[in-house]
Amino acid sequence: MISQVNASVANASYQEATKNTQKTGSVTKQGDTSKVERIKADIEKGEYRIDLQSLAEKIADELI
Repeated sequence: MISQVNASVANASYQEATKNTQKTGSVTKQGDTSKVERIKADIEKGEYRIDLQSLAEKIADELI
């Protein structure tokens, strides 16, 4: 049986972990936006290159 003290400590830890996860999620989302913008700029300049070997390997992995 969990005492009230242990329950409040567990609740505080959960809330802190949830808050940290939310912060990390927004950073990741921003990072994804930057990557999209960089790829978009490369396409517009005609400089975007596709790694065909890597693409072929990923497609083959999905088919297996």
